[in-house]
Amino acid sequence: MNTDRSVLIIDDDPVFTKVAMAVLESHGYRTDSAKDGREGLEKMRNKPPDLVLLDVMMPWVLEGVNVSREMMEDSRLRGIPLIICTSISGSEYRDAFPQDEYLHVDGWLDKPCPPDKLVGEIEAVLSHHEQFKKDA
Repeated sequence: MNTDRSVLIIDDDPVFTKVAMAVLESHGYRTDSAKDGREGLEKMRNKPPDLVLLDVMMPWVLEGVNVSREMMEDSRLRGIPLIICTSISGSEYRDAFPQDEYLHVDGWLDKPCPPDKLVGEIEAVLSHHEQFKKDA
């Protein structure tokens, strides 16, 4: 499958990033990565991807939540679909994740994530996003 779509992976785990990039590239996606939220936001602003795959816990526990908030507040980034892919729900920090506010999140995956589930969620979110843009 050749999708010619780009996915930016923002995650501080080099093994996860490398594996996710290999899986996505084998399905025709162009990939890029960032090791933290600051670098990810900079890359998004320089060359917006078609989708962002974002970890929550990076150098600080809720860094991904901050990235989501900044995307929501930036008109150039607000329309980029975002999938959270994290292990926070199985960690001691799960109660720190905000439950009472809206975040810029289109999908959620728990780590570890099987390759077929990763690709399936990305395809579903992109398809939904494209349909929403057509209907708008």
